[in-house]
Amino acid sequence: MPKEREIAYEPHPVSPERKRELMSAGLKILDARFKPGGVAAQLPADGIGTDSGDQFSDDQLRAALEASTGKKPHHKLGREKLIEQFNALNAGRQEGPAADDQARTEIIADLAAMEVEFDPNDAIEDLAALRDVAREERSNSNG
Repeated sequence: MPKEREIAYEPHPVSPERKRELMSAGLKILDARFKPGGVAAQLPADGIGTDSGDQFSDDQLRAALEASTGKKPHHKLGREKLIEQFNALNAGRQEGPAADDQARTEIIADLAAMEVEFDPNDAIEDLAALRDVAREERSNSNG
């Protein structure tokens, strides 16, 4: 079983220097927007965790689901279903669906077209954040 690493929640994009610093400290980097509100315990390094839903309160599970999907879970959803959705969401992250490959290709093409320097081995979330920043900078300079 692979060793689990602690998670560092950082606003994206993370500078290459900061990324090196965190990774050399053995931390896994996740976008700060995915940090569940009020979660005291660090989440396992393999995503939010497949069996870790049990260690969080219902409010923390709801916050994590909302942060990841952009939608609030139904207010009458019971704990068992919250944990099930939480674990299913993380299983999808770990499997890396084929749609991610297509999205990664599109993001990389966009970054190359905008002549933005990037590492193609970065996580898709990092690449997407970098593309968003580049788009915003272009629209501000054109506007």
